[in-house]
Amino acid sequence: MSKALRFFVRWTSVFLVLPLLCFTGCGTNGPKYMLITNGVSPFWDAMVKGMQEEAKQLHVNADWRGPNPSENTVQIQLFNDALAAHVDGIGLSAIDPNGITPTINKAVDSGLPVICFDSDAPNSKRLAYLGTNNYEAGYIAGKAALKLFPHGGKLVAFVGTMSQDNARQRYNGFLDAIKGSNVQFIAPPYQDNQDKGMARSNVQDAITRYMSKGLNGLVGLYSYNGPAIIAALQAQNLRSKFKVICFDGDPATLKGLEQGMVDLTVVQKPFQFGRLSIELLNLLHQNHNNVDAALQQMMPELKSLDMKVDMQKHTIDTGVTVVTPANAEAFINDLHAHGLSST
Repeated sequence: MSKALRFFVRWTSVFLVLPLLCFTGCGTNGPKYMLITNGVSPFWDAMVKGMQEEAKQLHVNADWRGPNPSENTVQIQLFNDALAAHVDGIGLSAIDPNGITPTINKAVDSGLPVICFDSDAPNSKRLAYLGTNNYEAGYIAGKAALKLFPHGGKLVAFVGTMSQDNARQRYNGFLDAIKGSNVQFIAPPYQDNQDKGMARSNVQDAITRYMSKGLNGLVGLYSYNGPAIIAALQAQNLRSKFKVICFDGDPATLKGLEQGMVDLTVVQKPFQFGRLSIELLNLLHQNHNNVDAALQQMMPELKSLDMKVDMQKHTIDTGVTVVTPANAEAFINDLHAHGLSST
C-alpha cells in the first residue's frame, strides 16, 4: 500500500468515528461533558452505560469518543474536537501520557476541568485521576500467578502498548509480585498497538518461539488480549499446555472462564469509570475546578463503595475483582442483572 493510500485510509477511519456530537440528554440546557477512551473495545460498553445513567441522574449532557486507530495524534484530535464543541469538562484515558500532556495543560490553563480515568497522565495538570490502581492490579495478578504455578512458571505477556501508564504499572506490579520466585517472564511484553489481528499473531509467535524453552503461561494485560490468547490456543488445541491469566471482563474472556479456557482474570470497574467521571466533572464545573472540594463532596459515596482516595495526589482507586472458574457464574449473573455483558 502506498504512503498516500495509507494516509487516506488512516484519516478516513478517524473521521468515521467523528460523527456530529450528540450528547446524552441533548436538548437540555445543562453542561456538556466528553469522555475520551484510549481505543474502541467492548471493555468500554460498561463505561458508556455508567456515563449515561449518571448524566440522566444529574440532568447533564454527556458523550464519549474512542480513537481508531488507537494513536496519540488521533486522541489529541478527539480532544480538540471536544474543545471545539464547547464542552464543560473532559475525561480522558491517556494513550501516551507525556504526548498528550501539553494538550491537557493548555485546556486546564484555560479553565476547563480535565480529569483522567483508566490510564493516567500524572505529569500533566489534570485535576484528578479515577480508576484502577494498575500497579496494585498487576501485583494481585502476580500473587495469583504464584498459586497457579507452584512448580515454576515461564511466562510471556501481551499488551497494546507499553507507552501507556496503565500497561507499565500492571506489568511492574506483576513483576514485583513474582520477584525472587520460580515464576518469571522469559521475554519482553509483546505489543500490538491495539490491533486485534496482531494481538492473536503475537500469541502464535510466542508459542512458536518459546514453547520449546518451557513457556507455560500466557498473560493478557489488555481486555482484548485474553480473547486473542483463547483463540490461538483453541486453534492449536494447546490449552492443556498453558495457564492463562487475563485482565478485564471481555465477553470472550468471561465465556472462556465458564468453559475452562481461562484460569483467572482481574477485572476493573468501567461502569464506575463512566459514572464517577461524569459526577466528578460536574462537581468540578460547579466548584470552579476546586478538586479538593469536589472530592470531599464525593467522599461519603466513595467510602461506601470501598474505594480509596488520595487527597494529596487527587486519585480515586476504584479497586479490582479476581474472577476464576469457581466464581465466574455468579460474577456473570450479576453483570447480566445490571444489563451488562462485559466489564
